[in-house]
Amino acid sequence: MKLRCKCEHIIVDQTDNLEYKGYILPDTYVDDVSDNLSKNIDSLIDAIKNGKRLEWIKKHFGIPPYPTELKDSSMIQNLINVVQTTQDIFECENCGRIAIQVGQKNEFKFFIPDSKGTKGILKGKKK
Repeated sequence: MKLRCKCEHIIVDQTDNLEYKGYILPDTYVDDVSDNLSKNIDSLIDAIKNGKRLEWIKKHFGIPPYPTELKDSSMIQNLINVVQTTQDIFECENCGRIAIQVGQKNEFKFFIPDSKGTKGILKGKKK
């Protein structure tokens, strides 16, 4: 995806681990996301115990193209990433504006920082 900032800079989202991208999880969805994740992890554990791992993968991710040889922990991580209730947030590397996705639409609203020196606000610290 490419998003044009108000300053005309092109914000590119075509890879992982971007220093200018993040996610917002509205507070009204936190309980639902937590409950859904817990239920999916419990059902994965039950499927593994009952020898139905492949069926579980097919139901939750689809086969193909989802790789069936992944570790269980990798599938749990993917369950976290599948959350459809988050909104994307981007920071323009040029001017520092913040672009927030409107719901689940391919639409963004831009916000201007109220002070200088806020560039890099989405940069996380890698350990």
